[in-house]
Amino acid sequence: MISTIEAEVFEQHASEAAFLWSYRDAAVLDPVYDLESLGELDERLEAHVDGLRLAGDAGWEVCRAAIDDEEPGSLFAPMVLAVERRDLKGIAEVLDVGGAVPALARALVSALGWVSFSKARSILPGLLSHRVGPELVAIGIAACAVQRQDPGAALGYAVTSSDLRLRARALRAVGELGRADLLDEVRGALGSEDEACRFAAAWSAAVLGDAAALRVLGAIADHGGPFAERACAMAMRRMEPALASTWLRAIAGAPRGARAALAGAAALGDPALMPWILECMGTPELARIAGGAFTMITGVGLEEAKLRGARPAGFQSGPSDDPEDEDVAMDPDESLPWPDREKIAAWWGSRGKELKRGTRYLLGRPMEVAWLEEALQRGSQPARAAAAVELALRGARRGVVEVRGPAWAQERARTGS
Repeated sequence: MISTIEAEVFEQHASEAAFLWSYRDAAVLDPVYDLESLGELDERLEAHVDGLRLAGDAGWEVCRAAIDDEEPGSLFAPMVLAVERRDLKGIAEVLDVGGAVPALARALVSALGWVSFSKARSILPGLLSHRVGPELVAIGIAACAVQRQDPGAALGYAVTSSDLRLRARALRAVGELGRADLLDEVRGALGSEDEACRFAAAWSAAVLGDAAALRVLGAIADHGGPFAERACAMAMRRMEPALASTWLRAIAGAPRGARAALAGAAALGDPALMPWILECMGTPELARIAGGAFTMITGVGLEEAKLRGARPAGFQSGPSDDPEDEDVAMDPDESLPWPDREKIAAWWGSRGKELKRGTRYLLGRPMEVAWLEEALQRGSQPARAAAAVELALRGARRGVVEVRGPAWAQERARTGS
């Protein structure tokens, strides 16, 4: 029988773990974070998970009670504990609540990436079995992908599944894992009517070097939608800079196309686009993503270089306090600083000549393998993600390095320890 004080301590661990996981879920691609600061956040999260772990059965019961909250963060710690305890009944309870809901399943996959692969491996055969529902197979495929472990034959079956959620996740995993043997199956999905499957196929085909992916990525970027920015970024990585710059300007002229074009500009890294990027800083809706593109290309942080500006008067983004407002979308640029356009233009006027037009840059240096490897270790999370893809495209790595996993797991993967 645990005391009231102990119960309160365990409940605090569970609450903090849920909060920190939700915070970390946003941090993994936040430019404020690099591998070191992500590691510090991971240590805080792990400390609370460890508190529940050391509490034994009492810690599990507290976690179990939180499952019914049906919040992503509240499922993370229970899944970690259940897997580590080899508690099949507990694992089933968590999967029953979150397995079929994509937003909740994200936390379950994260938990399977948090534990060591030796522990996750014990439940993967059950998740990858043809006897379970496609939503569980999708979690199994995703878990293998985040651990950068090959799910084997299960991936081959999944890329042709009639379940669209499973198929899209499997198609993405092909590129992440560098499974070139499945390129024909990926090509077969380039014409899929489902946008998620079509994008995943085009992204992986591009990673694997298939030229047909460019046309599909271009169409997705051109038409807008949830995958437009990522599609445009990947298309830029496979396109010649001169052609890419012309194509980007056409995308930018389409309705709602400027955001995708700015994401593409950051991925392309050609200083020739900087006058247009500076122009975009004058539009409040585009200013912060344009500032992000400036930083990705030059490596100059707005805060550190005193190039940060003020929020435009009257500008609103994200959910408002108005109960009649139907727009509840979060601000996609919330963590990005506002640029001071005039100061940045002055900086570019004096320093911009140091960057050669027609050359691709990441964080102020040409995208050569040695620098990409360094950026993968020392850059911001978005820069690290970019470097991971660029290294895969150059054949320097098999598949794409996972930059969202626990910092200690990333370090082990780097050193091979």
